[in-house]
Amino acid sequence: MQTLILRGVFLCRRADVDYFFQGNAAEFAADPLAMPTPGAYLDFPTAWRHCLVKAASACVAWEGSASRLNRDENSHGQPNQKYALTAARILVHYMINGGFLGSGGPANRDNNYILDHIARLRDIPVHVVHGRYDRVCHLYQTEALVLAMRGAGNNAVNYFITTAGHSSFEPETDNRLRAIMNELPPMTLSETASLQCGVHHGHTLQVDGGRTDRI
Repeated sequence: MQTLILRGVFLCRRADVDYFFQGNAAEFAADPLAMPTPGAYLDFPTAWRHCLVKAASACVAWEGSASRLNRDENSHGQPNQKYALTAARILVHYMINGGFLGSGGPANRDNNYILDHIARLRDIPVHVVHGRYDRVCHLYQTEALVLAMRGAGNNAVNYFITTAGHSSFEPETDNRLRAIMNELPPMTLSETASLQCGVHHGHTLQVDGGRTDRI
């Protein structure tokens, strides 16, 4: 791996999940455009039979409403029910199992797997971009990750805080990510050949402004 680019870091610890889904993100509730906090909707087994669609829709709508710094009243329509059920099931399945980082099951929600294994990134240049007003993945998670990487001896960590929320489409975050991608060194012939092989095997490439990049 030549370079690692991270945006909106989520460490998937209990506190990180609870911040967003159990009401701590409601510190932003003074915003009149904010959706109601899902709260107990994270406990899907309880709601599974009698209010599944309502719970899933609230879960997905909450994430969507909290993802951007600037929003308008037209952005808060209820999501398609089929999409809401699919997205919420996947999201909650991972959240209640601690992201399956190292293990699974409810007990794994107390894991600190990413920071405990941060030494694996010691020799990889890392770019980290995080919106200052991100209320999906609070900024404290990126702060912890950057400190851990530098503490593990990684001296090639570039950390950028943008005037933005969580979404990668926020203008300042989008511009920063594009700048990082454009500054990556050109691919070697062997890397290009490897990517072409990946295309033939059904792998996906990210194309940005006419340039094909490694992902």
